[in-house]
Amino acid sequence: MRGLKWIWLLMSALLLTGLYFWRGGATLLYLCLLLGLVICQGAFIVLFGPRSIQVQRSWQPLQPKAGEPVKVTLRIKLSGGLTVPWLLIQDKLAVQAEGDSQDQECVGGSLVPGRFRKDYIVKYDITGPQRGIYGGEPIVISYGDFLGYFKRTIQVPMADTMYIHPANLAICPEEEQMAARGDEISQGSLQRLTKVSPFTEHIREYLPGDPLGRIYWKGAARTGTLLTRIPDERETAACSLWLDTRHNAYLAEEEDKRGEVSTCDVFERSVGAAAMLLQRELARLSDRESGSDGTLDFRYGSRSEGISLSGQEGLKRGLDLLSGIKLEPASPQLAITVNSLSSRAGAVHKLITGRMTAEFASAALRLAEAGCKLEIWAGAGTAGEPMIEPWIVRLRQAGVAYIDLSAYLSARTDRGGVRHVSA
Repeated sequence: MRGLKWIWLLMSALLLTGLYFWRGGATLLYLCLLLGLVICQGAFIVLFGPRSIQVQRSWQPLQPKAGEPVKVTLRIKLSGGLTVPWLLIQDKLAVQAEGDSQDQECVGGSLVPGRFRKDYIVKYDITGPQRGIYGGEPIVISYGDFLGYFKRTIQVPMADTMYIHPANLAICPEEEQMAARGDEISQGSLQRLTKVSPFTEHIREYLPGDPLGRIYWKGAARTGTLLTRIPDERETAACSLWLDTRHNAYLAEEEDKRGEVSTCDVFERSVGAAAMLLQRELARLSDRESGSDGTLDFRYGSRSEGISLSGQEGLKRGLDLLSGIKLEPASPQLAITVNSLSSRAGAVHKLITGRMTAEFASAALRLAEAGCKLEIWAGAGTAGEPMIEPWIVRLRQAGVAYIDLSAYLSARTDRGGVRHVSA
């Protein structure tokens, strides 16, 4: 298209010049000079513009979560050549992170006036990023003449990668209101409060010598009594985490019969639960009194061997892995065996799945009978599936903890970010 524009202008210039030499006249001379000026200034800017363009991209927060706004900053430096009248910056990272088609072309962009400078700072917001791994796409920068008729486009390759971590889980609003209701918290209600969510710590009255950092100030202000958060002793032992990514584990029975796929919310809820557990390990690792060594065996999908996540860097790597995890369309058989789980003494093995099935419950029972300490986190719950209730009863009788995640939502779902997109 740009080549055609030049051809049409040159043809128009030749035509006007021929008419002027044939008929003469001040009007034709003015049109020839005007068209020649337009062509010359456009060619001058395009041919003698910047020789090189460097772009640095950064964002806040450094570890964004799905659904939470991300502020992106582009620092652009032009080297050599003339100062251009304007710049048009198009970043496909924003298109990807918002969940649009990865093949979609950038529409619009940030138009920045030149102002006779060589350095520019461009900022924009990604309002509803979705879980995924983004990067590798070049930034497209265009500049042109004063009239905006001529334009040159340069693609600047970028090597940075943005990991959008899963969104936090949030309890349903109705249960939040129930937990917050009441002006007084008795000893019995304190015990009930600690069981509202599997993500909360135990709460008791403050005792001399308790660290000030563990004081539960919100509860203390509400009750008039100092309260202290204490870690769950069941969580202090090293544990392993297994995330079920089989497609049929997140497909409801009625959907399975119709062949329809509507599993996004349940899968994201399970991924969010895995991310919450990793974040809890990070929090305990920073607590010197917790006694946690910050080591966790992480397994997902049909992997036969777990990934050892050790220390803060290892646990953060686990969150990065969760950013890119997707459902397996082939839906292989369960690969949970006693030998595949950690044999460390006191280890608690957390199995996260979508819809509890007889196959999954049977495998968990075999593991429990072999002496493994298990917790099962189900993202879809058991609503509408009465055939699963007997299995859950048997699991609890065998000492397997069962946590129903159907009452939990991905945080900030009103802002988007509950789907997965991978660059």
